[in-house]
Amino acid sequence: MAFEGILTVNKPAAMTSYDVIRTIKKIIGKDKIGHAGTLDPFATGILIIAIGRKFTKQLASYQAMPKTYRFTIQLGTETSTLDPDGEIISEAPISTPYTIQSIENTLNTFKGETKQTPPAFSAKKIQGQRAYKLARKGKEVKLEPTTITIHEINLLNYDPKTQQIECRINCEKGTYVRSLSRDIALQLNTVGYTKTLVREAVGDHTLDTALTIDQLENHLTRN
Repeated sequence: MAFEGILTVNKPAAMTSYDVIRTIKKIIGKDKIGHAGTLDPFATGILIIAIGRKFTKQLASYQAMPKTYRFTIQLGTETSTLDPDGEIISEAPISTPYTIQSIENTLNTFKGETKQTPPAFSAKKIQGQRAYKLARKGKEVKLEPTTITIHEINLLNYDPKTQQIECRINCEKGTYVRSLSRDIALQLNTVGYTKTLVREAVGDHTLDTALTIDQLENHLTRN
């Protein structure tokens, strides 16, 4: 009997969330496979996978769990997708380095409930169409701000030479880190995008127990 259950996978960069699903389907052939929250292709980290009808029904509960992300903001440059895969659309050279205190003060303004406008390149729907499909066609995308909740936001590092800020957040469902990076940069009177992104945890599911793609393939082949 083919494996059924919940798996925690460490998605590598350059692989889409559906690529992981496709890899599993090639091995076990099951149709009822899903994941609890898309990770952008450039991002890495926790992807909760459900295999089998009984377990795909549980995905909503995993999607609702708080998530922890570690990410790097590139200040002074903005891209069309707010990540490394987009084209540079704006630059704002930074002449004077920020102080740690000014960055931490800015980050603290995002703690708690705030309003956030999702990225144009997102899966949000506009009149039945995905926003990213409209954005790819060069059409104007207007998305309404949504309420998000960030429980913790911490500065891990600031490099004044590269103008990169590394942060960690714990947040609720619906938070777009790409939008957060953009908004943090704007608060610092510049522009920015998310250069790196790692989902470190979904609820109690953490990276130290996550399977690499090779481990996933071996696990499913054995079972």
